[in-house]
Amino acid sequence: MSPLPVLFCVCAALAGLSGCLSQRPFLQSGDITTAEVVYSGDIANAVPVAKQHCASHARVPRLVETTPGIAYFACDPP
Repeated sequence: MSPLPVLFCVCAALAGLSGCLSQRPFLQSGDITTAEVVYSGDIANAVPVAKQHCASHARVPRLVETTPGIAYFACDPP
């Protein structure tokens, strides 16, 4: 058996996993009063996403609660 197919499978698996490890934070849901941001690593990574969402409604984010991987923000009037 040639090692080339095995090497290809290992490289494909590693490439797939590297995408999971460097996931950028994103808005999962939100409205004029809330923002739910999925993040990995430091909670500070979620703040710019919440700021952008709340700013689109002329509001500012306030962290309300976190669970592993999700930050919940309230969008308060300035």
